[in-house]
Amino acid sequence: MAVQLRITADGVVVRFTGSDRVWACCRGVYLPLSRVLLARPMKRRDAVSASPRVHLPGVSVPRVLRAGSYGVGERRQLWMVRRADQLLAIYLRGDPYHRVVVEVPDPETTSKTINEALPPRRLPA
Repeated sequence: MAVQLRITADGVVVRFTGSDRVWACCRGVYLPLSRVLLARPMKRRDAVSASPRVHLPGVSVPRVLRAGSYGVGERRQLWMVRRADQLLAIYLRGDPYHRVVVEVPDPETTSKTINEALPPRRLPA
């Protein structure tokens, strides 16, 4: 697996290595915690059905590889997933991505770690 994910004090670093850099058309992305809304594990089927169909640039081979940017504007998503059925989805606010979907060894634990690192949210007055 060539997706490396590291949680820092102020963000999440997603790095693509090896051939995944080529497939994703991207070296990776830095996600400030201030932009992260939620991280959660998802089944591949659910993540794909909630994803735009248009890849710009990207590649999609059903059940084998889904990589690159999908959609435009506020629905834009970054993907780097090979054959895994359980994925990690990180929901964001702002540009350039609405959601980042990656394949990691343990999506459940990784999502809990990211969510615990998020700053407390204040309710509107």
